[in-house]
Amino acid sequence: MVGKMLIRASIGTLALLGREKMKMLERPTTAYLLQYYDKGCQAQCLFCSQSSSNLGNKDFISRVRWPKVELESLIVDLKKSTAFSRICIQNVVKHDFQNELIRIATEIKDSGIKTPISVGTTPIHSSTLETLQNLGVDQIGVGLDIASRETFSHIKKPFRWKDFWEFIERCVALFGNGHVYVHLIYGTGQTETEFAKTMERVYKIGAEVALFSFTPLQGTPMANLSQPEITQYRRIQVIKFMLSKGLKLNEILEGNEIKIDLNGKSEEIELAFLTSGCPGCNRPFYNERPSKIYNYPSLSMLKAEHQLVQRQLSGQK
Repeated sequence: MVGKMLIRASIGTLALLGREKMKMLERPTTAYLLQYYDKGCQAQCLFCSQSSSNLGNKDFISRVRWPKVELESLIVDLKKSTAFSRICIQNVVKHDFQNELIRIATEIKDSGIKTPISVGTTPIHSSTLETLQNLGVDQIGVGLDIASRETFSHIKKPFRWKDFWEFIERCVALFGNGHVYVHLIYGTGQTETEFAKTMERVYKIGAEVALFSFTPLQGTPMANLSQPEITQYRRIQVIKFMLSKGLKLNEILEGNEIKIDLNGKSEEIELAFLTSGCPGCNRPFYNERPSKIYNYPSLSMLKAEHQLVQRQLSGQK
């Protein structure tokens, strides 16, 4: 038994479980959980408030607050709830975190919860991956985050670029094509071409891209970096969407221009602007405020802002 193990859960997750009160314009469709460590994550990612080396508020990831709760009581609430189509367990780097991931997944499985489970993680042992798969985990998210080798070595300390790519390949080999989502954050210093080439590499391997917009957080070394221009982000979303449909980068871009005619394809292209990630993941307002949405959490919200998105796509702010 895990007993009194502490874990973090997103504020939206806790609100749907009746543990927090908050107004929600959109409800999360995934229950988001995060390993807890009172000293913070031992990795030194420059953009992340969870890092023990940063002064950011450890109650937050991106724009979302993640209070700590007891895992055992949280599982009781999750078992009663029908609000979520998926449970996502995310790691922090600390002593014995891999065994703790296994313990969390085991507790969820042993409770009788049938909701599909994802694990979002930095590189872990193959034996840990196999155990998680045997416990019912069907999707793996990989926090590569940074899209070029040069900026990766500066921002994602102490990780190594090649270790992440080897891990992505191991995950695809075990879980299969389309069951591994590589997290990439646009706006951390890479050019559009660098970012697009990394996305293409992800799809060539057989993985998918979960796209995020950079969000500056107080107390982190990257706090003074601005979010990307929304028009730039829309282009990246379209490129990512076309790559996911099997097109190659040279079929999508010609120089700096998207050479695919988007006229008459607005309904299909609109899907590019939804949150991308594991099935059932919508991350409401993770990177954005309601007044400036980078990733739409629902098709209904996206359609309500159809004209705005089309202006952004055409280069108007």
